[in-house]
Amino acid sequence: MKNIVMAMLAFCLLTFAGERARAEYTVVEVNFILADKNGDFLLSKTEYVLVALEDFKKFDQNANNELNADEVGDLSADPEFLDGDMDKSGSLSLEEVITEKLADFDSADTNNDGALNVDEVTKYEN
Repeated sequence: MKNIVMAMLAFCLLTFAGERARAEYTVVEVNFILADKNGDFLLSKTEYVLVALEDFKKFDQNANNELNADEVGDLSADPEFLDGDMDKSGSLSLEEVITEKLADFDSADTNNDGALNVDEVTKYEN
């Protein structure tokens, strides 16, 4: 599986290299490539939310489907964390993360085609 992911990453980097003559890729571009599970150079809502769910699972050390300040450390002061904490409980529930990510997706989808391209994600993240 790791070899497949690495091969896909190499292919994507080569493809992006054809579009942009440069040797460096941004963190957003690399994360985009990793999130693009089907390799179509677009992120569906499912792919976009899946990244957040994978991260949620990694951080949720006690597996209670909530992220608290102890589990996320300094990220608990991040505006994205604070914005996502809709009930102002000081923690993020799985439902809050999904709701926030779906809203982020809709905001980033500036051409309203139901998918995100790398330029939309880059503009939204910056």
